[in-house]
Amino acid sequence: MTLAALQTRFQTAILSEDRTILADINTSQQLTSEARFGIYADAYHLRLAGFLAEDFKVLHSAIGDETFDALREAYIGATPSRHRNARWYARDLPDFMQANPPWNASRILIDFARLERALADAFDAADAAACTVATLAALAPEQWPQMRFSFHPSAEVLRLAKGIAAAFEAAAAETPCPPPDQAQDEILLVWRNRDAQTLYRALEPGEALAIREAIAGKSFGEICTLLQFSDAADSETIAGRAAAYLAQWFTDGLIIAVCDEPIVWR
Repeated sequence: MTLAALQTRFQTAILSEDRTILADINTSQQLTSEARFGIYADAYHLRLAGFLAEDFKVLHSAIGDETFDALREAYIGATPSRHRNARWYARDLPDFMQANPPWNASRILIDFARLERALADAFDAADAAACTVATLAALAPEQWPQMRFSFHPSAEVLRLAKGIAAAFEAAAAETPCPPPDQAQDEILLVWRNRDAQTLYRALEPGEALAIREAIAGKSFGEICTLLQFSDAADSETIAGRAAAYLAQWFTDGLIIAVCDEPIVWR
């Protein structure tokens, strides 16, 4: 057997806990073949556990050591590492919780994990220079209805249980907080700003609708029309509200491009 073939078998054995590899591992004076193999298998397991602990510190704080350890072991048992970059190993934890008992019984815990995952993704998202509101000066007033916007790669809109943001902050600070309401929703915007800070804020329903449609490629005029259908306010008031949302997006560093024709999404 070549060295490359043995290394491949050894890696496969660690990932699958296949003990037939022990026949190809020599026993030393100090350690059996099983003990020698176990050193590497345990190190692999501990590394995966470390990735999860690092990426979900607030979730860990919220649920305590015992429950987090049980979740971590269940995830590791069901999810071998398939990426060279350790950054991606833990990203599917919220989906794992959503799909598996007993974790899927608690929307609050799943939403904690989703928010913490989104903040990590925003931190690692690609760089892109944000536009200033002066960008709009390049467009004539008659072009505004056709305006479309490209958003920073870190921007993500989440629908979570009402009160998750406050509970998340309390868990991070290890202070008490009323439990979130699983029966109601709040919409959070997560992004990374010009100063490389990962931030989140709650969106009222109108802005939540507007930013989702803007991210999807709808024009400013189309967004105003959708807002008017969802609200009894007159068109002038709706346009003013949409303009206020737009100004806030520029202030937050969310918009990286503006054009007056459909954006080709790749």
